[in-house]
Amino acid sequence: MESLTGTRRKIYYYLVKQRSPVPLRKIQRELDLSSPSLALYHLKKLEENGLVKETDEGYIVTKLVLGDFVKLMNVLIPRSAFLASFLLASLILLWIINYINPYSVSLFSSIVIAIPTGIFIIDVVKKYNEIR
Repeated sequence: MESLTGTRRKIYYYLVKQRSPVPLRKIQRELDLSSPSLALYHLKKLEENGLVKETDEGYIVTKLVLGDFVKLMNVLIPRSAFLASFLLASLILLWIINYINPYSVSLFSSIVIAIPTGIFIIDVVKKYNEIR
């Protein structure tokens, strides 16, 4: 199976987020593709890979391949968002504890939590931008 990149990835993630079959022309319009034939070309490649299929009403996803994403309802969330949330909450809690009793927490522990939190937040933003 070919990897999902570029326009094909954009079409696939668009279809994953839809609740019902999507007609070809709507895909072309919504994703601002230059022509219906370009959309059709990529949809046929996705069909060949067993990821989507054509129905009477339009195209639907038949196989969920999300990579680093989790689908909650119709929203794709990068898996790293959960770890980033945990680390951010931990950092805030650490600062609160440090405010209440400055001798119980060192600056080092704040830095240790702040660095991976920043890294994961950047990763979450990059992954959200990939599916837009």
